[in-house]
Amino acid sequence: MELYQVNFLPWRQRQIKKKIRAFLLFCSVICCSVITACVFLFIFQHIEIEDLKNRKHNNQLQYEQIQQLTLQITDQQTQINRLMNQKRKIDNIMVNNQFLLGLLQNLSTITPPRSWLTNLQLMNNKIEIKANSYDFQDINSLGLQLKNHPGLSDIQLKKISRMNQLNRLHLTAKYQGGLDE
Repeated sequence: MELYQVNFLPWRQRQIKKKIRAFLLFCSVICCSVITACVFLFIFQHIEIEDLKNRKHNNQLQYEQIQQLTLQITDQQTQINRLMNQKRKIDNIMVNNQFLLGLLQNLSTITPPRSWLTNLQLMNNKIEIKANSYDFQDINSLGLQLKNHPGLSDIQLKKISRMNQLNRLHLTAKYQGGLDE
């Protein structure tokens, strides 16, 4: 005898197959949605990474330009400082030269009428003056005039002599300012 199996509940299997199909369809839709979302996120992240790389590159270029400008500014500041030092030296020389020019212009009025200068030397903030005169009083007044001259100090008589009715005077004095020639 043969046994036959009779399924009296085929509708349940169809319903289970429908549910399985619906579940598989739902899972495939969810998987496609997740994959699509991941692709979009990957694309957006890739775009963001490229944007950040471009910004980094631009910032690197700006940094290098700023470094070059900083070096240029430092060089220019050094050059300005050097030029300012040169200008200060030149200004000091000009002030000193103005003083010496005034002294030279005044020497003609300071020197008594019957006296004359035979030597005038400038060395290391010192003036060395040699003068001759026929009158001793004139030689003496030249020393006093130089003593009263502003800007001259420490006037020292080095030598005074008389030879053949000619009085000779040799003195030194310090003057303000420096001679940077």
